[in-house]
Amino acid sequence: MLKYYINFLILLFCGSIWAQNETKTDSIATEVRYGIRLGIDISKPIRMLLDADYKGLELVGDYRLTRNLYIAGELGNETKKIDRDAVNFETSGTYLKLGVDYNVYNNWAGMDNLIVVGFRYGFSQHTQTLLGYNLLNNNHYWKEDNRLDLTTPKRYEGLNGNWIELQLGFKAELFRNLYMGISLQMHRLLSDKDPENFENLFIPGFNKVLTNNPYGAGFNYTISYQLPIYKK
Repeated sequence: MLKYYINFLILLFCGSIWAQNETKTDSIATEVRYGIRLGIDISKPIRMLLDADYKGLELVGDYRLTRNLYIAGELGNETKKIDRDAVNFETSGTYLKLGVDYNVYNNWAGMDNLIVVGFRYGFSQHTQTLLGYNLLNNNHYWKEDNRLDLTTPKRYEGLNGNWIELQLGFKAELFRNLYMGISLQMHRLLSDKDPENFENLFIPGFNKVLTNNPYGAGFNYTISYQLPIYKK
């Protein structure tokens, strides 16, 4: 009987040590890093390689306020040339988007991945350069070319756009403090200042603008690095 009590005490003692080690390990693994995360949207350089009429750069960043809440934003510049049946023009400008991200994912011990629901307010300041347009012709019998290319392109400055944006995405920590992420963006245009005689058909940061439709969509594919400031 004494042998069973000794074995039981040994098992209890080993179990206590194991539990203490697990508690210590968990307490270390569940430390949350607070800091600034900065990165770049790599989808835009890829798009530049595939589309000769596009140039763009976007920087992304966020700062952790609580375990799951972040202040976040994007700063970028885009130039897009569009040649349609009715008009040929180029849009160029900068944009800023500010808002918050909320992480809805519960990480396992030692992990720092995110499934994010985000909200942004976006603002752009851009110019439109009219390169050519089609003349209105009600007589199509001869099927003549009505395209008028401007020898001196007409430039419209001081244009802008305002919108709100919902983001859904995730970020995965590849290595310590290095993250890769992707997000889907759904836009709702609030207001924009049109150039004279035609509409904004492309707004930097918002993407394509459809006539009589204030909604749009976009995405980004980011690589970012977190600069830890402190831990909790």
